Amino acid sequence: MILRSIRLEDFGLYAGVTDLDLVPRQRLGGPTPIILIGGKNGAGKTTLLEAVRLALYGRRALGARVSQADYEAYLRQRINRDATTPAAAVALEFDYAEAGTVHRYRVRREWAVRGKSLVESLLLDKDGAAIASVPREEWHHFLQELIPPGVSQLFFFDGEKIGEIADGEEDNEQLAEAVRGLLGIELVGRLRTDLGLYLARHQRVDDGDLVTRLENLIRDVGVAERQATVLGDEVAEFTSARDSQARAAEQVRRRFIAEGGDAAVHRVRIEAEREEVRRAMHRSEHELRDLSNKLLPFAMAPKLIGAFRKALSRASGGDATAMSTEALKEALIAWRTGDGPRRDAAWSEKHWTDLRRFIEAHSGTAALAMTSSAFREVGDGTAALTRLAEVETVVRPRAFALLDEFDALARRSRELEVMLSRADNAASGIMLDELRLADQRVGSTESLLKGKQEELKVLRGQLVTMERERRRLLEEQAGSDAATHRAELAARTAQALANYEHRLLDHKLTQLRVEFVRCFNHLVRKGDLIADVRIDVASFAATLIDAAGREVPKAALSAGEKQVYAIAMLWALARTSGRPLPMIIDTPLARLDSEHRANLVERYFPAASHQVILLSTDTEIDDRLVGDLQASVSHAYRLDYDPASGRTVASHGYFADTQTKREGRRALQQA
Repeated sequence: MILRSIRLEDFGLYAGVTDLDLVPRQRLGGPTPIILIGGKNGAGKTTLLEAVRLALYGRRALGARVSQADYEAYLRQRINRDATTPAAAVALEFDYAEAGTVHRYRVRREWAVRGKSLVESLLLDKDGAAIASVPREEWHHFLQELIPPGVSQLFFFDGEKIGEIADGEEDNEQLAEAVRGLLGIELVGRLRTDLGLYLARHQRVDDGDLVTRLENLIRDVGVAERQATVLGDEVAEFTSARDSQARAAEQVRRRFIAEGGDAAVHRVRIEAEREEVRRAMHRSEHELRDLSNKLLPFAMAPKLIGAFRKALSRASGGDATAMSTEALKEALIAWRTGDGPRRDAAWSEKHWTDLRRFIEAHSGTAALAMTSSAFREVGDGTAALTRLAEVETVVRPRAFALLDEFDALARRSRELEVMLSRADNAASGIMLDELRLADQRVGSTESLLKGKQEELKVLRGQLVTMERERRRLLEEQAGSDAATHRAELAARTAQALANYEHRLLDHKLTQLRVEFVRCFNHLVRKGDLIADVRIDVASFAATLIDAAGREVPKAALSAGEKQVYAIAMLWALARTSGRPLPMIIDTPLARLDSEHRANLVERYFPAASHQVILLSTDTEIDDRLVGDLQASVSHAYRLDYDPASGRTVASHGYFADTQTKREGRRALQQA
């Protein structure tokens, strides 16, 4: 298969018509399979990959369980905002070989918005004429049979897909189904089923019970698969509806709260809180009044109180001094009359008079301080000093705390009054009814969704059981001795197919193991890191083995080695399948170091396929790596996003490519 060209018409960032030639060109030096498309982040590289998938698979390009509503919303979003009409299209032309003959297909998918509806159409040509062998309504199924979506995900992938495989987030069931189809094993299973139907129709009457059971089972499987498809679509529709209703309910809830509706619902609680705030304000006010009747006024005159405390301290000390002076006078009189220690000096009357006058003068100053009316009112000076000290250490801090508390309570009281006022405005209950109705819609849809999900789960379980029974009946039928000669031949063929399927699976997995080990060690920096890989036959889960026979947990690999693991697995699957499909690789080097990047550029990209469309930024494949890759590059395009016009323009060349400078930037945009 060769992708020849892609056309985008008002799709995403690509305004107008954009055509890209994707056919690899031949050189004298050998094949050049790589078409290099460069662009900075947001320039529209991933949009090209989306366009290829969308052209081939339509709604299925977004996933197996995407509702029609979500798909139409996606198509609306992909119409360029500057389009002259609300319409867009993607077209893909490719060559595909069938039975040794190469046919040219052209698929075009276009859609337009008409009022509130969206109209989509699909055109499919083969060798220049519309396909007539397949009804138009089956064209999308024909494309999916031609290139199965599960297979294409292993050839058309981006950094996100690589990351999913590297981190183990890929759905194992989905990956296993894709791998079985890619390796051709699924075809053998279909042949066994068809052969079983043949046997069921040609066996003798005495095996009628087995025939009837097999026919009924195959019919039931078909019915169950169709029901599962319908249920899957219904689950997707209900999921989309539930999400849409939940968003609408959230918008109603926000309007309800903004209009005071939340306050109306909680009015009783708000009124109770308001009463509690009022009681707290009353307690704070009462305590402030109590402080005001006691020591709080002293805190209003700190300088005056400070001077008073100093004077009171001196006065309290003067009282003790006066008492000691009187005792000294009495002792002096007793000493003069001869009582006391011996005197050696001869004291005259003048000496005694001067000494007595000095003592009396000193005791008189202290007595004068104690006779002040202010100090007489104080009473116990020591107790008064202690009380005055409480003004600064206790009363003043408590007063400030009470004021702060009172202010906070007053603010909260005002807030509660506003909330109650808003609650009165929302008391009509109209918005409350609207909110309840929106919540009921979400709940009803959620209930229906859970019911459908449960039905789908049960149906899938029944399908697994029926498939197991179908295999058992086929094996029983293949070993039956009661068949006619033709049936015997068919039975032996069925048995041979069963054996072939097992042997084919073993053979393909052996090939896959060898190819993976070769690819991985060829790309990874440590060339002998992995000696073997064990692949589960049911889930295709891989377990790495080192040279010593020990398992190597994937968690033990570095981030770059995990990326190489994913790329090596995709490469090995492509080589093992033998299908000549092109590769489209979008930003594959984001999480790799320079050495691993160089290995991929030199060893993987040139050999990945006969056609490799490589989408990269200038930081992933820089000038040096472009030089290493140049011999394998057929031609290159550069995508430039113009913020002024809001559109992406495609031109020849790759960033600083010298060929670009010679040829100039020739735009491919058409009006």
